[in-house]
Amino acid sequence: MSELDAEALELFARKGLEAGDGAPQVGEANAVKVRRVMQLVTDLAPRPFEELRILDLGCGEGVYAIEAGLRGAEVLAIDARTERMELGDACAQRHGLVNVTFRQEDARAVSAATHGNFQVVLCLGLLYHLGEEEILPFLKRLRDLCEGLLLVDTVVSLGPDPGHRVREHENDDPPEVRRARLLRSIDTTFAFHLTRDALVRALHDAGFSSVLECHAPLEPGKAGDRVTLAALPGRRVAISTYPWVNDLSEDEIAAKLDR
Repeated sequence: MSELDAEALELFARKGLEAGDGAPQVGEANAVKVRRVMQLVTDLAPRPFEELRILDLGCGEGVYAIEAGLRGAEVLAIDARTERMELGDACAQRHGLVNVTFRQEDARAVSAATHGNFQVVLCLGLLYHLGEEEILPFLKRLRDLCEGLLLVDTVVSLGPDPGHRVREHENDDPPEVRRARLLRSIDTTFAFHLTRDALVRALHDAGFSSVLECHAPLEPGKAGDRVTLAALPGRRVAISTYPWVNDLSEDEIAAKLDR
């Protein structure tokens, strides 16, 4: 296990503290989230870390990118803002992590055509800042560029399907005010929080063949409205024992079984 300098450890110990008192899993408590993500990549990614190309979307100060880079992965970490990302970039440079690249970009513009393919895509603390009409096209682009594993950690709605709108900014807030709110969308006025079921359906509709929810490693203090999902971009199987199911959509299957 590689050791980080005191400046890096202090940086990551401050992660998310801008959210204020009572925010779950910020500061040192974020350790359990990083542990979970690294365990999932170890267990579910198609290759060992040193053979992985990883995309970290909305990376902030880059704790996941740095952790994966220390394990030998090639990591591209992007964020629309530079305030925290510059600190992560400096950390990577101090520790000689030439395999970790930080780049200022809008995650919504990423595609296979612009960025190539990745064995692992991390979408952690990002999806719940997108507007309702942005979510499915965004997930479809992630499916196109993801070759092995998409990890999503996000807030979900606990109300009725498909979810509810959440205000990120006031209607007349200027761009500079929106940009200054580091823990909110860069520009979206209303985000949309999908329910757990609607999010799983959206991932399936985007082309992911399996969607799994992670319960371990444990995350003490995780908010009740937050989930970690692993989506796998495989091919839909056909079965011989019940061939009727093979050519039907999920809605058609549900209708057939709802008798």
